[in-house]
Amino acid sequence: MTFYKYLILLFFIVTSTYANYGYEKEIDYLINEISKSNCTFERNKKTYKSKKVTSHILYKKEYFKDKINTTEEFIKYSATKSEISGKKYKIKCLDEKEEYLKNWLLKKLKKYRKDKQ
Repeated sequence: MTFYKYLILLFFIVTSTYANYGYEKEIDYLINEISKSNCTFERNKKTYKSKKVTSHILYKKEYFKDKINTTEEFIKYSATKSEISGKKYKIKCLDEKEEYLKNWLLKKLKKYRKDKQ
């Protein structure tokens, strides 16, 4: 293999590693936002506090780890809906209207990315 092929290979390894680190950091941020919130969450018509929801989402993250290559895929597979019932997860925070957890997380992600620029 020539020097340039090694250089290209090294470039792909480094950029791939950096990209993975980037989305894992974003996912950690979102999980932390859920965990520290004083919001209530609805899953299959039952309400839960943030700690219970955090552990459930972490479980789903591990279950779908082979499908998750971006933060948006993490949200899609781990924090959008029940795999059993198909019902979408909801969140209700103080002084805010109820909304789908997916939308809440996408807003948090958008703000996080904006603040990182």
